[in-house]
Amino acid sequence: MRFFAYAPKDNGHYVLSGSAYAGSPVISVTVPVDVNEQEDLLVAKTDELDGNTNAAVPLTFRHALTAIRFVCGADMQGGTVKSVSLKNVYSSGAYNMGTQTWSGVGTPATFPQTLDRSITGIPDEPLTVDAQTFMMVPQTLPDGAQLEVVFTDNSSMDHTLTADLKGTVWPVGKTVTYKISSSSINWTYTLAVTSPADFTYEGGTQQYNVTSYRQNTKGVKEAVAWTAQYSEDGGASWSNTRPGWLDAFTVSGNGGDTPQSYNATVIAQTGVEANPQHTAALQNASVKGTETVPYNLANQTNGGTVDENTANCYVVGAPGYYSFPLVYGNAIKGGTTNTSAYTSTAPSRTTILSHFINHAGNAITDPYIRNNADCTPAKAELVWQDAPNLVTDIKYNNTGNGNISFTVDKNTIRQGNAIIAIKDAGDNVLWSWHIWVTDEDINNAIEITNFQGKKYKLMSVNLGWCDGSTTNYAERSCKVKFTAGGESQTITVKQASNSITTDGNHPYYQWGRKDPFLPSNGLANTNKIWYDKDGNAHTESPKTENFSTGATCIMNYILKPDVMQSQYYGDNTYANLWSADNNVYTANDENVIKTIYDPSPVGFKLPPGNVFTGFTTTGGSTSTSSEINGTWSSSSLKGWNFYTDSSKSKTIFFPASGYRYRSNGMVSNVSSDGFYWSAVPSSPTKGRYLYFYSLQVIPLSTSNYRAVGFGLRSSQE
Repeated sequence: MRFFAYAPKDNGHYVLSGSAYAGSPVISVTVPVDVNEQEDLLVAKTDELDGNTNAAVPLTFRHALTAIRFVCGADMQGGTVKSVSLKNVYSSGAYNMGTQTWSGVGTPATFPQTLDRSITGIPDEPLTVDAQTFMMVPQTLPDGAQLEVVFTDNSSMDHTLTADLKGTVWPVGKTVTYKISSSSINWTYTLAVTSPADFTYEGGTQQYNVTSYRQNTKGVKEAVAWTAQYSEDGGASWSNTRPGWLDAFTVSGNGGDTPQSYNATVIAQTGVEANPQHTAALQNASVKGTETVPYNLANQTNGGTVDENTANCYVVGAPGYYSFPLVYGNAIKGGTTNTSAYTSTAPSRTTILSHFINHAGNAITDPYIRNNADCTPAKAELVWQDAPNLVTDIKYNNTGNGNISFTVDKNTIRQGNAIIAIKDAGDNVLWSWHIWVTDEDINNAIEITNFQGKKYKLMSVNLGWCDGSTTNYAERSCKVKFTAGGESQTITVKQASNSITTDGNHPYYQWGRKDPFLPSNGLANTNKIWYDKDGNAHTESPKTENFSTGATCIMNYILKPDVMQSQYYGDNTYANLWSADNNVYTANDENVIKTIYDPSPVGFKLPPGNVFTGFTTTGGSTSTSSEINGTWSSSSLKGWNFYTDSSKSKTIFFPASGYRYRSNGMVSNVSSDGFYWSAVPSSPTKGRYLYFYSLQVIPLSTSNYRAVGFGLRSSQE
């Protein structure tokens, strides 16, 4: 005979098998979800006893369940334990009171309880009181079994701590104590952001770096994802919308414990001119051409498809869509081939270029470039321009004899100069042209009379002239706030303000060449800002190079329109590069036959040597003020207002714009001296030019060499 006992007796979750059950009694247990209903199950049994002893039988009770409690581990931080849960653990089973074993353990369930218990984090500090002890079916914990603790730290940040319990054992009659550690959340967060450098008004791309990670007390490092937002009101409000001028900016990343680089791209700021009358005049002019039918600059009648007159320089005075044919300089005149522009009738000699040559050194046989041997156009490209986005959308169009089209946008038009080249597939320049954007009416030429009584109608301004201006670029900035793991850092992306002032300026030309070189800023011996084909701003002087002499030099002039001949003598050979039939080195008033190397626009050519002699009463050099036919301008734009004739009723202004030196490409003598080439040289190594400063005028100067860059004042044909 044996006795069995259990407690509590009247708990509906612990059900004893009935009297009809064979063998030792079994208690069927279903653990209730609510910890308040979980009672300790105590069981007892005796060994086999003799019957009819009529004596008291002692019973020793033992625990049949497993008690689960929680305390602080060694590295728990202070805060509030909001809840604790046992997830996906078995909730039922049958306890055999005879064998004292469990069977039929199963039915996974989750047992949560809310604690809201404040703790200091001292080791072994209880998280639960006795009444909050879980009483669970003993078991080997199944797949998916987890312990979950929801914890709020002292910074009011919520954390969910979890532990995988699969495979661990809850033994019968034992208390299992879980020591809760916050080591997994004891993270020190690092968020470091290096701002991009301030952007200039030209915009561009700069790098910024982000380092974002966390490290716990065990030295474990983990990347922390970060995000960013923008503020354009100094941080008063934040938005996910990027400012329009901030063209590209990465606003999220995975983080890492080493700096990760990202690009910030800012578009160019639009300048505001202080005195925009010239720009306004250009903007208000009627748009020329259309995108599909551009205005042909070689057709002076109506911009139609017929090539009437061509040149190395085309003047643009309005926004629009433009094109010009691939013709060597002025090789088309009056709608027909102008052979006199590239074939000389002067007696053959070493100083005469009888047949003008192209980039390959071959004699030109046809006005259209593509109809000449070894000339296969492939692409059009900007060489440089001295105003941002002055000409855009440059294209080579392989139709007919070929042409180049480009756009002058109303929003970016202003006075300026651009050089456009046509290249072959090998990237060789076959020819290049000067686009001069100006509101100046160049056909309103000024007639002058020289000392010899010869009249010339000169342009009112230098070739490529741009009036002085001040352009202001306002500062733009925004704040960017980076956030990661509760940390934040704010940087400022800034496009600095700028103010650019130029005085009147113009390009410079080496004698005998068709292509202009960069202007100064008109104020000092400083380059005007210029822009490459990618829109990048520069202030460097032109490159220089030894181009050799003769035909080789001429070839290099064409192949490298933005490189100056560094050798003082220039081509050192030809007398007729700017006047096809010229064969002398003396000053004269002979008719100039415009050549394909002449830089002048349609209707103009470079004048002969005597053109400037009327600027003194002697026709020659003088430093006697009474012998100078003019008055010196001592304003910011210095130079001579020369009288146009002996009546002294009209003047023509020549600025003292200095020169560009051949060996280093630098500008010099700006605002003090003036230099202007004429078409006829003084020797194989030297040109002839007007020279002056405030106290002297030399109309027929010959002391400078051909490779120096001077200004030009073209005359009407």
